[in-house]
Amino acid sequence: MTTPDLTGKTALITGSARGMGRVTALALAGMGARIIVVDWEGEEGTRTRDLLNARFGPHHADGRAAEFLYCDVSSMAEVRQLAATVQARYPALHILVNNAGITDPVRRLSVDGWEMHLATCHLGHFLLTHLLLDLLKASAPARIVNISSDAHKAGPGLDFDDINNEKIWKGAAFSNNASFAAYHRAKLCNVYFTQELAARLAGTGVTVNAVSPGYFVNTTIYRNLRGVFKWGSLLVFNVGTLLGLNTPEKGARTHIHMASSPEVAAVTGAYYAYCRPAEVSKQARDVEAQLRLWTFSERVTGLAGG
Repeated sequence: MTTPDLTGKTALITGSARGMGRVTALALAGMGARIIVVDWEGEEGTRTRDLLNARFGPHHADGRAAEFLYCDVSSMAEVRQLAATVQARYPALHILVNNAGITDPVRRLSVDGWEMHLATCHLGHFLLTHLLLDLLKASAPARIVNISSDAHKAGPGLDFDDINNEKIWKGAAFSNNASFAAYHRAKLCNVYFTQELAARLAGTGVTVNAVSPGYFVNTTIYRNLRGVFKWGSLLVFNVGTLLGLNTPEKGARTHIHMASSPEVAAVTGAYYAYCRPAEVSKQARDVEAQLRLWTFSERVTGLAGG
């Protein structure tokens, strides 16, 4: 299979200091793209930037293959600053990979008052995507890739009466079960967002798709788990890695495929797993919930309607 040529293209990847985001950055840079590394981990982010520049910088006229921009995507103010910086520094943006995510058994709130799974996995990316849409449209053909998960199928769906994920913790100081439920809801939000945005972007030359990286990918996203869940996850992750089943490199293959492959250049509004089209859950086909989430997200992120 011929490697795609991304020479002259610019890609922004959130959560790309480590794990699958970093693997995706390395792959797209290897195809010629200039990478905007975005993460809240400053030290790891600069290391990834430096690695990309050392390995791929010589292929660029200015010797730079990557820039690191600090941003905690759970903060709407930081997302707005990130978008402003990108708009000021880059004349074009061809690929946006909304990859950053968390799982945390402790119910924490963002600086804006939103539960962190909702804020990080959905609201921050909803806002960032909208703020960069004009740049993406002007750079078309362009692609948006939202990293969801088959976890979107592993629960009853959104509870709009508990959209901030308070009831699922049941007053506990921490709960692994609650974190899984919040993660399920956030990943379902990613699918809803993808489907609705695809319809609104029809005819613009910008595609948007959601992907699943597979099960139990061995990244740092699960590092906050506690107790038996932590030890169980470590066993699954480490055994899987030894067998080569759940490495970040394997998990990121669908990210990379949807961001770069000519085969899917015209595909939009789809859900992919293992580089193939996949079925979404019954809940993900609820158009009323999809529109309700969109309206809610527009309101709380301060975006104009439409």
